[in-house]
Amino acid sequence: MMVDELAEWLHECREVFPKLNKYKITCEYGKLSKNVLGCTSRLIRREISAEDILLFGESRKPEKEFEIKINEKLKKIERENVRKEIVQYIMVHELLHLENKDLSTLSKNYKKRKKKKIHVKEFDNEVFERYNKLRELKGLSRIQKIEDLEFAIHKIISKI
Repeated sequence: MMVDELAEWLHECREVFPKLNKYKITCEYGKLSKNVLGCTSRLIRREISAEDILLFGESRKPEKEFEIKINEKLKKIERENVRKEIVQYIMVHELLHLENKDLSTLSKNYKKRKKKKIHVKEFDNEVFERYNKLRELKGLSRIQKIEDLEFAIHKIISKI
C-alpha cells in the first residue's frame, strides 16, 4: 500500500515537471537520518547487451533512472492527506534538483559541490511555486507564504 501511494503521488508531482518525462523515476520510503526528509540518487545499470553490440557496434546508454527516498518516519503521520502534502512537498524539492541537474554536476567532484550553494533562496522559492502549482492542479488553494508552509511542516514532523 505504501509503495502504491508514493508512486501515485510522484505521478501527480511530475505534472509540474514536464522536462523530466524522459527519465524513469521511482520513489520509496527508506531509512534516512532524522534531519533528512528525502534524497535522490541515480541508478546506474552496468548491464551490457550482446544484441546492442552486434546490432549497433556498442552497448546503448542506459536510461536515466533515478530513485527518490522519503524518510520512513513520515509513514507515522496518520492522516493520509496530511502525509501526502508533506511527502509531495519533499518530492517537488527532489524533482527540482533533478530538473536543475544538481545531482550530475554536484556528484562529480567535491570542490564544485562545496562552491555551488544549491539551497539558496531562489531554489526554495521555486520549490514553493511548483508546490503551489501542484496544489492548484489538485484543486487545493495556494499557500500564501513559504514561512507558513515551513512552519506547518515543521510542527507536524516534530510530533513524530
